Amino acid sequence: MMQAYGLKSHIWNNNLRSIFLLIMFPVLLLGLAFAFTLLWTGFTADMTPDEGLSYALSVMPRAAPMTLGVSGAWFAIAFFGHQSMIDMATKAKSVTKSQEPRAYKMLENLCISRGITVPKLKIINTPVMNAYASGVRDENYTVTLTRGLMENLDDEELEAVIAHELSHIKNRDVRLLIIAIIFVGIFSFVGEGVFRGLMRTNLPRNDHHRRSGGSQAGALVFFGLAIIALSYLLASLTRFALSRKREFMADAGAVELTKNPDAMIRALKKISGRAELKNVPAEVREMAFENPRTGITGIFATHPPIEKRIEALVKFAGGRADSESKPQRIRQREEPQTPAQKARAKRNPWWPKR
Repeated sequence: MMQAYGLKSHIWNNNLRSIFLLIMFPVLLLGLAFAFTLLWTGFTADMTPDEGLSYALSVMPRAAPMTLGVSGAWFAIAFFGHQSMIDMATKAKSVTKSQEPRAYKMLENLCISRGITVPKLKIINTPVMNAYASGVRDENYTVTLTRGLMENLDDEELEAVIAHELSHIKNRDVRLLIIAIIFVGIFSFVGEGVFRGLMRTNLPRNDHHRRSGGSQAGALVFFGLAIIALSYLLASLTRFALSRKREFMADAGAVELTKNPDAMIRALKKISGRAELKNVPAEVREMAFENPRTGITGIFATHPPIEKRIEALVKFAGGRADSESKPQRIRQREEPQTPAQKARAKRNPWWPKR
């Protein structure tokens, strides 16, 4: 796959990768159907490896339409219902402009400044500091923030994080990742089902199969399991390969929107070590602003280290690693506290609020 240079070429590459995924995954699904046929033949028939392979190939013209139909139905359900699934997994709640005026104002201002359709805003009530964007088209794009993020970042830092998530939407990162997640979910479901079934179920075998020790069938079972494992590995590697560079590009997009690399650097520092979304599926965590899980020795890390992201902002965006947060507007300025303030606020509809 070609490397992307610059924001426009990154968007072009994401669109190209989306098409590539839509072509590649059905091919892998047909490989799964072939593997299932080999497994079934190995457990229920007494065939040599050559006979089993020939039989599996002869069955594929009948199995392919059913396989693609089932996977297509899965994809359609996930494509149109993914937002509800994500909200259930993270317990995110929709909020109105009157409920969260601070975040909504930032979101609207950033969208208006670049002619972007304003996405929905949702909040997760957790002290964890994180955020993510979701959706596949303008009508259902969503930016989700955690309560901890909103309470611990100053206005410039929160704006930088929101701009980062808007960049994911603008760059088509969100759509690409959701397509990848949907298809990898199929392979994950199938792979887990097969191995659990092998552990718990004894499929019937004929007498000659038992007497021969199943040596011939064992080869077919091995081939089938190898194809399933290879398909799952290729699908997973494709998904992980999509993740790392997109974070650097979204950081760059946020700086382009806000003209404030210092705020992004400060936000990254504050979020570091406080971003883990516990009890949330790994697929959703991969969509987040920061995913501290690095996998086996970092090979399957879905996000670059925060230190690397800060280093890039300093080197390429002119950010300062030692800038300080701006004083936050305290609650006393948002809501009247003393009896005298409450009385003035009642008489004055223009009492200063955020």
